[in-house]
Amino acid sequence: MKVPWIFYGWWVVAAGTGITMLSSVMFIYGFGAFFIPWRESFGWSRALLGGVIGLSRLEGGLVAPLSGWIIDRYGTRRIMFLGLGMMGMGFLALSRVNSLLMLYVVFLGLLSIGSSFGTGQPVNVAAANWFIRRRGRAMGLLTAGYGIGGSLVFLLALVIQRYGWRTGAVVAGLAIWAVGFPLVWVIRHKPEDMGLFSDGDAVSTSSAVAPVARASSPASQASQSSEMVSGKPVPEKTRRFWMRDTSPELDLTVWQAIRTPAFWLMTLAWAIWASTPAITTVHLAPYLAEQLKLDYVAAVGALSFFAFASIFGRVIFGFIADYLNIQLFVAMLMIMEGLGLYLFSQIQTMSQVPLDVSVFAVAHGGVIAVRAVIQGYFFGRRVFGTIGGFINFMNLPATVAAPVWMGWLADELPGGYSLGFKIIAATLAVAAVCILLARRPRAPLPEAGMPALLRAFRRGKAPAAAPQEQSTRL
Repeated sequence: MKVPWIFYGWWVVAAGTGITMLSSVMFIYGFGAFFIPWRESFGWSRALLGGVIGLSRLEGGLVAPLSGWIIDRYGTRRIMFLGLGMMGMGFLALSRVNSLLMLYVVFLGLLSIGSSFGTGQPVNVAAANWFIRRRGRAMGLLTAGYGIGGSLVFLLALVIQRYGWRTGAVVAGLAIWAVGFPLVWVIRHKPEDMGLFSDGDAVSTSSAVAPVARASSPASQASQSSEMVSGKPVPEKTRRFWMRDTSPELDLTVWQAIRTPAFWLMTLAWAIWASTPAITTVHLAPYLAEQLKLDYVAAVGALSFFAFASIFGRVIFGFIADYLNIQLFVAMLMIMEGLGLYLFSQIQTMSQVPLDVSVFAVAHGGVIAVRAVIQGYFFGRRVFGTIGGFINFMNLPATVAAPVWMGWLADELPGGYSLGFKIIAATLAVAAVCILLARRPRAPLPEAGMPALLRAFRRGKAPAAAPQEQSTRL
C-alpha cells in the first residue's frame, strides 16, 4: 500500500476546521448577531432570549450521550450529513419566525439537534481518533475554526444590518448546505478504517485489535523513563511534574470510566467551566453595547475580535499541550481565563477592550483546544464520543441556567452583567482545583455489575495497537 506523504488525519482536521468555522459564524457566535435585531423587532427581554440558548443547550446535553454512542458505533459522516441538513432547514425556518414560541420551536427542533449531530461532537471525535501523540496540536487547529468563524461574524451582522435578519437567516442556511456537505465527504471516523494508525505511525500488516488496556512492556517503560530534553535524560519524578505523561492510554468503556473518581472530578470541572462559553456567545455583544454605548455593528465587531483573539490561544496552547503535564496546563489556563473574565467585567472605556478581551479570549480558546486532549489522556479513544456525551450531559445545569441567569441579572440589577462575569470568574478557580485533584486511571476496573442501561453504550471497537516504528510524514 502506497503511503501518502501527508497523513490523512491532517485532511480530516482541515475539513473539520472548515465545519467548525461554518458552525461558529452562523450558529454559535451568530446568535449574538441576531440578538439585538430580535430585541428591537419584537421587544423580547434578555432573559427570554437567553432562554433560547439555555434550552437548546439542555436539549444538546440530553442528546449528547445518544449522539456520542451513534458516532462511536456507526461513524461520523452519516450523522454529520443529517445534522447539517437539519441546520440548513432550521435557518430557513428561522427566517419565517414571527413569535417567541416559533423561535423556541425552530431552535429546539432543528438548529440545536442539527448542531449536535452535524458539527462539534462528530468532528471532535474524528480528530481525537486520528491523533494521540499529536492530539493537542490537532485539536488546536480544529478548534481554531471556531475562532476564525467567530471573527467573521461581523460579515453576518453587515448582511443583517443591510438586508434584515430574515435575509441573514436564509444566507446562513444556504451557506451551511453549500459549504458543509462537501467538507463532510473528507471526514473519516478513524485511521483504522483506511488501514492506517493514529498520528501517521507506520502501517502494520497485522489485523489484531488491541485489548481494552494496553499495558507497557518493561522495555517500553524504560524507554519512556529515559526521555531526553535538551540532550539530557529527564528524571522520572521531574518528568511527571512538568512534562507530559507518555505512558500508553487506557481505552476504557463507559462503565469503567464512570466508576473512576477522575470522571466525576472532570465532570464537575467542566460543568463549572461550561457557564463561560454559554454566556459569552450570547451576552458579550449586548454587555459591551450597554457598557460602552456601542452601536449594533460595533458591538458585534467586539464579539468578532474576541473570537479572533481566541485563535492564538487555541493554536499555540494546543501545540504546547502535547509536551506539558496536561492537568497542570489545563488548570493554569482556567485560572488565566478567570483573571481575563474579571478584567473583562471591569471594562469602562474603549481603550480597555483590546487588552482585557484578549487575555480572556486567548485563555478561553486554550481551554477549548485542550478539553479533548485531557479526556483522551484519562479515558482513551475506544468510546471517546460516548464518554464525551456523558460529560456534556452532566454539564446541563450550567449550560442551561447560565444564559438565563445572566440575562436576568442584566434586566433586574444595575451593573448586573459585570456582577455576573465576576461570579463566574471566581468559580473557574474551583474548576481548576478539580482538574488538579483528578488521577489518571492506571488499570481498568472489571465490567462486572454493569447496569442494563449502559450495556447499550458498551459497544465500540478498541483501536489497534500503535506500532513501534514511527513515520516521518507530516
